[in-house]
Amino acid sequence: METCLRSACSLSGAYRGGFAAWAPLIYSFVSVPNAPIPGGEESVASSSTARPPSPPRPVGVVAVALLCGLTVLGIPMGEPRPAARAADTDRRAGDEEAIRATAKAYRDALAKGDTAAVAEMWTANADIVDGLGAVVAASAPAAFGGGPAAGPRPQVTLGPTTLRFVTPDVAIEDGRVDVTPPGAVHPVEGQFSAIWVRQGAAWKLAGLREAERPVVDGPQSIDDLGWMVGDWELVAAGDADPGAPAVRMSVAWDAGRAFLLRDLRLPTMVDDVPAEVLVHQRVGWDPVLKRIRSWTFSTDGAIGEATWTRDGGSWVARGVMSLPDGVQKAATNIYTYDGKDHFTWRTLPDATGAEQSQEPVTWVRTTAGEEQR
Repeated sequence: METCLRSACSLSGAYRGGFAAWAPLIYSFVSVPNAPIPGGEESVASSSTARPPSPPRPVGVVAVALLCGLTVLGIPMGEPRPAARAADTDRRAGDEEAIRATAKAYRDALAKGDTAAVAEMWTANADIVDGLGAVVAASAPAAFGGGPAAGPRPQVTLGPTTLRFVTPDVAIEDGRVDVTPPGAVHPVEGQFSAIWVRQGAAWKLAGLREAERPVVDGPQSIDDLGWMVGDWELVAAGDADPGAPAVRMSVAWDAGRAFLLRDLRLPTMVDDVPAEVLVHQRVGWDPVLKRIRSWTFSTDGAIGEATWTRDGGSWVARGVMSLPDGVQKAATNIYTYDGKDHFTWRTLPDATGAEQSQEPVTWVRTTAGEEQR
């Protein structure tokens, strides 16, 4: 629903359409008879006295000794010379320093919105899987969109990290990171694994995998969202087209009062003809995850899900929408209720910065629900 709501906010400013991985090494001894003497079998057969056959002799003993790390000519073959070990250690230390320096430059560029510098630090086929499971190709045009003018960005606090080298040219960085959205009280705590590969003289990111654990601010119940019940209308911005249709939302309890049903009517244009996209969302308690969750279905084929947590005086919904073309969009949405008949909604960039921050918009209740009567 939140991806659809972003389109709704665009409509409030101008009426337009669109919705967008050693295998074991097996040794074998092979013994073969002595090779025939010159002349072969015919020479032996013509001799008046045939020599008895010689016992088999092992072939490749030196090679086996080399593989097994035995000492040949006084040289321990199974381990490198001290000078070679020292050189390897120096190279590894230099590579680790280079990776950490590149990682810092990456965070600095991301914080400043320097999208060109960020994109340059990824390989051509790199991808990102965020904490919500959304997959983003790092080469996508919008993967690091926004730039310096995209508005406030989340505050990122990096914890301890470790580096391990899979091969001399591939390393994996694991660590902890806390991300605090603008205006939020609690950070989203998480872990990450970054895949670094050497390309020429540079180290670049080939993949990023994230996992997160939302912070819960005290006990929660679906009843805590009862204030949403009622009919709502999006307050148009000052520069909105006066003739643009209103964006409306209705929220009600289901028959068993287990789920909140949110229905959004989003005006759009199809082939220059006014139309509507209807978005239905169910918000309820997930007994397995023990979280408030939501599931969204749109008449254009988009589906989504999100996890809701309370953060001070606001509710934070982090979710992923899968659009009809298969593209996934992740975002953090913040709802702040004034205790009466208004609430503000704001969307923040996902982990990659793919979506620009949006200024808060206001919804006003036009018809109260039972909780407000």
